[in-house]
Amino acid sequence: MSGPVFFGDKSREGRMKLDRRHLLRLAGATAVAAAAGPASAVTPAFAPAIGVQLYMLRDLLAKDVEGTLAAIARIGIRFVEFAGYHDRTPAQWRALLTANGLIAIGAHGLYPDMRDEQAAAAIDAAAAIGLEWVVAAVPRLPGLTLPITEEKFRAATQRITADDIKAAAARFNRFGEMAKAAGMRFAYHNHGFDFRRYDGRYGLDLILAETDPALVGLELDIGNTIAAGADPLPYLAPGGRVRLAHVKDWRGPYTPSLYEIPASAPVGEGTIAWPPILAALKRARVPYVFIEQEGINQADALDLLARNWRYLQGEGK
Repeated sequence: MSGPVFFGDKSREGRMKLDRRHLLRLAGATAVAAAAGPASAVTPAFAPAIGVQLYMLRDLLAKDVEGTLAAIARIGIRFVEFAGYHDRTPAQWRALLTANGLIAIGAHGLYPDMRDEQAAAAIDAAAAIGLEWVVAAVPRLPGLTLPITEEKFRAATQRITADDIKAAAARFNRFGEMAKAAGMRFAYHNHGFDFRRYDGRYGLDLILAETDPALVGLELDIGNTIAAGADPLPYLAPGGRVRLAHVKDWRGPYTPSLYEIPASAPVGEGTIAWPPILAALKRARVPYVFIEQEGINQADALDLLARNWRYLQGEGK
C-alpha cells in the first residue's frame, strides 16, 4: 500500500459509525439498482453497484488525483476501490470523495506475510477513510524479495505450494478477525495462478476450505478466472462466498494460462459471454462489481472506463 499509514478509531463508537456506513452503502446499492431500470444489463430486481478498481487509473492518479476523481464522477461512476492512497491522508480522501459524489468501498493492501501490527496499521488506515472492505490480492509468495519485478513476481507464483496456501489461509482468518474488530470485513481476491491444482483441487478452493466463511469473503476476479481456463459460475451460486467482484474482458484468440493474461478488451467487446455471468451476479446478490481493465495505455484509460461502464449499464447492447 502506497503512502503513509494512519490509525483509525477502534472504539465502540467508531465501530458503530462504520456499521451505519455499511448499512447506508447497502441502501445506496439498492437505490442504484432501482435507478438502473429495465435497460440495465443486470435485471432490475437486484443489480450490483458498478464501480472501478483505481489500479486501472494508477498513472493518472499519480499525476492528478483531483482531476482523475472528477473525471470518474463525470462518467457516472459512484463507487471506487483503492489500490494505494497516493500520499493523501484519510481526511483528504474523505473530502475528495465527498466533493466528487464518490463512495469508496474497499482497499487492496493486505499480504499474508504481514505481521499483526503491520496488518493492523493497514486496517486502521482503511477504517480512517471509512471503508467497508479490506482485501488481500495474493496468497503467500515464497522467495519473493525486494525490489519486486514482474519476472520475480511470476516466478514466485509458480513456486506456491499447498502449504503456502494453507499458511496464507490461516493469516486470512486472522485478518478477518482484525477487520471485524475494526467494524470492517475482509476478502481475498484471486488471480489466475489460484487455479493451479493441488492433489486435484484448485488452490482457490483450498483457500476457501481453510478459511472461515464468517471472516473471509471472496472478491471473484471473473476475468482472471476465465483467463486461467476455469468457470466462474460455480463460485456465483446463491449463498456462496463472493461478496465483491472484478470484471474484465479478453480479446481472442488466446490459450488459457495460469500465469499469463491475454490482451484486454472493454467488457462486452471481447470473448467473454457476459449475460449469464451478469445474471449470476444478480442471483448471488453480489453488492459491488468493479471494472478493472488491464494492460492498457493510460492515456486511453478514462475512455476505456466509460466504454466498460456503458456496457454494464446496458447501453452497449
